[in-house]
Amino acid sequence: MSLNPLSPQLSFLVKSSLGGNADALILPVSVNVSDWEQLCELAEWHQVGALLFDAQQANPNREIPSSWFEKLRESSQNQAVFNMLFLRRSIEISKDLASDNIDAFLMKGALWAWMLYENPGLREFGDIDFFLRKEQITGGLKVLARNNFEPDVYRKYLLNENKVARLYFDTDYQLPLTPITTDIIYSIEVQWNTTYPRYHYSLTWTELTSQMMDFSVSGTTLRVPSSENQLLMMLIHHGGVEQWDKLKYMADLVRLLRKFSGQINWDYVIGVSKKKGFYRILLESLGLVRILSGENYFHFVGNHLEMNYPTPEFYNKVIGHWENTRIKPVTKSWRIFYFNMIYRDRLSDKLSILFSHLAYLLEWRLIIPKARWYRGKS
Repeated sequence: MSLNPLSPQLSFLVKSSLGGNADALILPVSVNVSDWEQLCELAEWHQVGALLFDAQQANPNREIPSSWFEKLRESSQNQAVFNMLFLRRSIEISKDLASDNIDAFLMKGALWAWMLYENPGLREFGDIDFFLRKEQITGGLKVLARNNFEPDVYRKYLLNENKVARLYFDTDYQLPLTPITTDIIYSIEVQWNTTYPRYHYSLTWTELTSQMMDFSVSGTTLRVPSSENQLLMMLIHHGGVEQWDKLKYMADLVRLLRKFSGQINWDYVIGVSKKKGFYRILLESLGLVRILSGENYFHFVGNHLEMNYPTPEFYNKVIGHWENTRIKPVTKSWRIFYFNMIYRDRLSDKLSILFSHLAYLLEWRLIIPKARWYRGKS
């Protein structure tokens, strides 16, 4: 199986978002973009409009028509304003959690915009994510309610009974919160695990916070996990859960590697990814970085691995939906399950995932309250 070449539109976006030089094997025959409307729509889906605008603004030989450039300028300016407002609220909530001795750290998009990007306005995100120590979630929810955010009615119903609440926290990994009254932030997500435990990616609070680092932003110092654990969380979420669904996710990884690859303890990253069965996802992901940006980080993990990754099957699947987009399903459970049954390292990893899903489906103490709720809503 050969590697499918990029279309002119996607090639243009990849160059704008990642910089560097894509491998000649995947470059389109013609680099001329004939449909700028299609390109801008694709940029919106990939959530890289601000990166596209930034690249074109810096280009003295700007290629994009002025009408589309001005639309990108407006949306990019709005994104930058929203990001600053999100940051202010994130810091306020972080301080409030700390004042109540709730162990928590800011994570994912709201953090990576400032930690990884040349300009925080270049990274689009829609909510704020906090990782809390599992044993302190109840206390954390009280602090967040004080800050105008509560779970929806359905999840309040599930958390109302202690036994059901414990099962929810044992089988899930996040709790979405929405504003009680009008707020600039649309939602906050509280996490206590890296993803659903049934996928066997779990990293405990102790593991994630074993080596914290200080990150200064807007006059405030935040304590966040080490660059190694930032990379692991990104591989789990962007790779194992989202399957590199959008170019935005690859832009995160490329920037993390550019900034931290030389100081990362790669033996630790390799050891954790092998232990938890996602070493192949690490290699496939580094392969995508190499072929899309021309930057080779394989020397950190082994010799001659760049000859084998990305595999054509992995690359073509990612590029297939990058080109054509794909509809966001009501639930991504089957998509995540199918991906992990193919790309996890060992048969034992896949069997563990399968058996954990069966156990989850048979957990009647959680299923019955959920069914009772939906029956009452019908």
